[in-house]
Amino acid sequence: MLEFISGLSRIEANSKKPVYMIHKWFGRKTDAVIRSILLSIASPEGYPDGMEAEYYSENNEALKGKYILDPFMGGGSTLVNTLRLGGKAIGVDVNPVAWFVTKNELQVPADVGGFLEYEELRLMLEIELERIEGAVGSEIKRAYRTSITGEDGCEREADIMYVLWIKKAKCPECGKEVKLYPKMSITDVDRAGCVNLSFCPSCGEIVKGNEAELRCTSCGTDFSRDLRIYSNRRFRCESCGGVFGLLKDVMSKRSGPLEAEMCAIEYYDRQTGKKGFKKPDIRDLKAFGRTRQEYLSLKDELSEFLPAGSIPCGFNTRQVRNHNYRLWTEMFNERQLYFLAKLLREISRIENRVVRELFLCTFSNTLNANNMFCIYNARYEKIEPLFGDHNIGPVVNPVENNLWGTRFGRGSFLKCFAATLEAKQFNYKPFERAHQGGKTSAVVMEEEKFCGEFAEDFEKLLCGSGNALIRCQSAEDMGFLPDGCIDAVVTDPPYFSAINYGEISEFFYSWQRLLLAGEYSFFGPEHVDSAEEVTVNSVKGISSAEFSRRLTGCFKEIRRVLRDDGPLVMTYSSSGAEGWAVLFDSLMDAGFHITEAYPVQMEYKAGLVENRRGKMSCDLVIVASKRLKPETASVRFEDFLRELRAGVRNEEKKFDELKLNRMDRMLVGIGVLYKLYSLYYPEICGEAIPVSFIEAAEALYRENI
Repeated sequence: MLEFISGLSRIEANSKKPVYMIHKWFGRKTDAVIRSILLSIASPEGYPDGMEAEYYSENNEALKGKYILDPFMGGGSTLVNTLRLGGKAIGVDVNPVAWFVTKNELQVPADVGGFLEYEELRLMLEIELERIEGAVGSEIKRAYRTSITGEDGCEREADIMYVLWIKKAKCPECGKEVKLYPKMSITDVDRAGCVNLSFCPSCGEIVKGNEAELRCTSCGTDFSRDLRIYSNRRFRCESCGGVFGLLKDVMSKRSGPLEAEMCAIEYYDRQTGKKGFKKPDIRDLKAFGRTRQEYLSLKDELSEFLPAGSIPCGFNTRQVRNHNYRLWTEMFNERQLYFLAKLLREISRIENRVVRELFLCTFSNTLNANNMFCIYNARYEKIEPLFGDHNIGPVVNPVENNLWGTRFGRGSFLKCFAATLEAKQFNYKPFERAHQGGKTSAVVMEEEKFCGEFAEDFEKLLCGSGNALIRCQSAEDMGFLPDGCIDAVVTDPPYFSAINYGEISEFFYSWQRLLLAGEYSFFGPEHVDSAEEVTVNSVKGISSAEFSRRLTGCFKEIRRVLRDDGPLVMTYSSSGAEGWAVLFDSLMDAGFHITEAYPVQMEYKAGLVENRRGKMSCDLVIVASKRLKPETASVRFEDFLRELRAGVRNEEKKFDELKLNRMDRMLVGIGVLYKLYSLYYPEICGEAIPVSFIEAAEALYRENI
């Protein structure tokens, strides 16, 4: 069964279901894992024909009458799958952006007598899109056009796909301007017949050639495609030969971010259907200048549709602030700000609240690839969005997207609108992927269609008024839920020393709140209230001890609302012993014990980098239940280690088919440790002194059992 789930999970990790493409969220867990967990909860005794057969069956009543809670709902995977299986879904998250994303995954506009059918919804959305295109879309399209000379020698207009920029720094030694090229190559495609492009370091001309050494046909300069002016936060001045640190020698001595210069345009020629590159000409520069002037002249008029907030000091925002970015608007150029504000203004004029929120969600998702922190992926010839690898990292070679969009490209408003349509279609025609013979196909399950009918409170949910209840608040106090009302908890608790979602999600929040502050109180503050976020944040003084205390408080609340026979099922990963110890100790202190723990492959990749948690491809699925009476077993630490070693050897045999790497095999050991330590907790002694879980975990890591 684990091989089946892991196989599906690997596919979904890099190709998520349409419902989750409605908006970027961080660290989503796959449906393959969540659906399997929920089906196991629905039938704890198992299925006669096995999990694989049941997985592809219509299960719209599998959780009928059950209340499933996710107290750290994030991107809403547990809620989506609970509704598909006929259960009542309850989600809690302290982050307003997570709340808004999940709401839009679930919600569908209502009509007299019920919810709209998909074709009615699609038509409603497309009518609004047509209105927005007439009001501002056509203007955006005109602003992203350029002149090219075709193969016939005639000049004509083409659509701009991407504009490549390069940042500039003044040499601290000689005062000359230095363009901070991290590499001279624009494209680096390893494909037969493909001729790659590079910048000339002297004149900036675009030079064709796959050779390591190139000569510019414009100025005659010989240069290497591998030449790097900027590398590892240092740059070299070609004029004086000096090497300088960008932060220490430049940014620390100026008040604002670096300026950037337009250096290349990738276009789409509608006449030939081909793409190409050109060096920006005077008309391109003047066109940008005109839009910039229009923005400056209308900035006050558009101010209510532009974020006014500052970038907060924090662990994950230090890097961007070190580069002198202080306002969220500084992460965009003037052309982007001008049209984003006008686009948001049109969205604000949509009368239907649900449709307006769906368009706002589309707009917010568009921001991810329409800012000056995106880069050009030279190997795959496409833009990489800001949150490709879940951090806000300033770049010296930003790429500007075509905001409205053209035939090719990614991350435009039109592409995000298409993703919204597909997301909503999934509400009506959900599917699961089947993988056989090297091919993947979709198995549609129309009986599992789902729409979020949001209840105001638990009492109304209990009385049948709705199927979902979502709250934007901390899980430390879920007073809106009575004792013992939850049948099962399925969640992905906060990771120790992981990403501070509150900080980085404020990039989206700063725009969303412009339309939502008047409707939802938690969108009122200028900043995301990360004070209640359960995380470690050294910048804000949130220590690991504070993280542990708050996580324990959440688990105590979970225990209170969970039925005595209800399971708590979590997915979790950590590359170090301390992360595992914090979770284990919090569970024990809250009154749980571990009944099962096993690895499931996730193998997600974030943008251009692999999983940042030690290159693990697995998460540990941990099943816990209430500890209703004290454990009576005790063991000496030496005997405990012998039992642990034997348990790990036996357990590893079960996972041979998963072909786990060294880091993932450690998860098997941690799983055995969780179950075994829970069995003897707290009576594990060494030299008559109790042995803590962290000591046991460190022994496991040392011995690499």
